[in-house]
Amino acid sequence: MYHKVKSGDTLSKIARQYGLPMELLLSFNSSITNPSKIFVGQLIYIPNVEDVPEPEIEVVNTKQSELIARAKTAINKGIRYKLGAGGMNPNAALPSNANKQCDCSGFVCWILGLSRKSNIPFYGRHGGWIYTDSMVADINSSAGIFERINTPEPGCIVVFGAGGAIGHVGLVSKVSNGQMDKVIHCSSGNDRHFNDSIQETGPQIFNRPDTVWGRFVG
Repeated sequence: MYHKVKSGDTLSKIARQYGLPMELLLSFNSSITNPSKIFVGQLIYIPNVEDVPEPEIEVVNTKQSELIARAKTAINKGIRYKLGAGGMNPNAALPSNANKQCDCSGFVCWILGLSRKSNIPFYGRHGGWIYTDSMVADINSSAGIFERINTPEPGCIVVFGAGGAIGHVGLVSKVSNGQMDKVIHCSSGNDRHFNDSIQETGPQIFNRPDTVWGRFVG
């Protein structure tokens, strides 16, 4: 159905009249570019319940929200990529070393409030280092600090091991329909494209058969 705008109408008033969020009205009326500028006689489409998709509910617990928020504080801070750098001081304001350099493992360790050089017993078999291969081993074990999950969730880590090259790890920041939508990660590719190694991007770099997800349980 359509609502014909009359004198005194505002979009928010129309939304209240039909019991709909104004954002929903805007999504079904793409011709409205400025919600404060509607005119008398304008036809506003009022969606039926059948038109509205089932809400996509993304449940994020407090701990996961905190991890995502912490990760975002390091975006666009001029941190350059350097393999093996950063992540030594979890209490620092940023994950980078004194030269403002960091790599993916250092970044994720900092997000989790850990030093990449650790005395956590599980990592003793990896020389005490938390890096992509040791994180994968942790996720695939019944010990350690990560619990393996079969589908991604906001605030989990996503990682693949070296496999003869260089592994990579990031923090999933957004999930849509059970699929990764956004990941915050530190990479040489980000550094090349943005002159800043820490960015929130799509998950394409992690679209590999050996990628695993882990929920941090401490």
